[in-house]
Amino acid sequence: MPMVSEEVWQPLTPEDPRYQFLLRLDPTCANLPGHWEVRGAQTINLDWQAAIPEQPVGHLSARLQAPRPTVMRFGDVEIRYLPPATAASGVRRWWTVAAGLFLKFKVVLFVGSVALSLLLYGIAFGWGFAVGLVAIIAIHEFGHVLANRHKGIRASMPYFIPFLGAFIRLRQAPKNAADEAYIGIMGPLFGIAASLLSLVLGLATHLPLFLAVAEVGFLIHVFNLMPVLPLDGGRSVGFWKWRVWIPGMAGLLIVMFYNPLKGTFTPDPFAILILGLVVYSLAREPRSRSNAYLAIPPRARLEYTALWAIAMAVSVFGYWQVGHILPYIG
Repeated sequence: MPMVSEEVWQPLTPEDPRYQFLLRLDPTCANLPGHWEVRGAQTINLDWQAAIPEQPVGHLSARLQAPRPTVMRFGDVEIRYLPPATAASGVRRWWTVAAGLFLKFKVVLFVGSVALSLLLYGIAFGWGFAVGLVAIIAIHEFGHVLANRHKGIRASMPYFIPFLGAFIRLRQAPKNAADEAYIGIMGPLFGIAASLLSLVLGLATHLPLFLAVAEVGFLIHVFNLMPVLPLDGGRSVGFWKWRVWIPGMAGLLIVMFYNPLKGTFTPDPFAILILGLVVYSLAREPRSRSNAYLAIPPRARLEYTALWAIAMAVSVFGYWQVGHILPYIG
């Protein structure tokens, strides 16, 4: 096949013999609303009747109705038809570019999800509380980010889901259950530290806002540390397998549907959604954990179990204490 040199496209004018050749093939091309460009040789050395025999008039213009550029080759000449830009195609192009940028840049996803969470939490609970809650969740998630980097595991930025928290997508699996436990417990440790800081600020300033943020921060970690998958507690002590899943599920049901400070049961659609996710993960994820993956040294099992127990105890105690202090401040 003849090759056309990669030269710059030039406008194809009516006086150009190559345009005349085009009109001999199909006179209705002159009525098309777009414009023509050409590159290659100055003349088309083809017998047009021999090259395209028995073609009905109008076959080219019908082919060129597509809303995208069309290139035709005649020997060592290329002719390109550019259709007129339309509002619809402009909108499609704009959304395509926007979607590409949104998916390509991790920072955009992170910032956008944070902004959406702030907006919805602010509308629901007030802007000061929204900032504090998002800050605790963000600190929690960056604990996971730092842990992943320390273990050399590639992961995404945190992505926030309003009223459900946030998540990080791992691009590679941990090497063993010890690495998974390390990554799982670091998020709660960072988040609990942030909740303790909010508690200290509340006690020092006597501002109920800091205590309210601390209370919810502790409650989030009581929930998140339940030893069931896919929660961080299930990853922190997942090497014990079913031995912790049964008490973990019982504790999860209590935390999601029962308020011990008020002694009330509160059905919540978000809690039901989370419960469904937990059941799905327990039915699916353990199958991917081989005996070799779970076979970590006894000392590592004791260390991560102790860290998990301390984190859970601090979260429960913190939530309980703030719940009793808050009514007497402000």
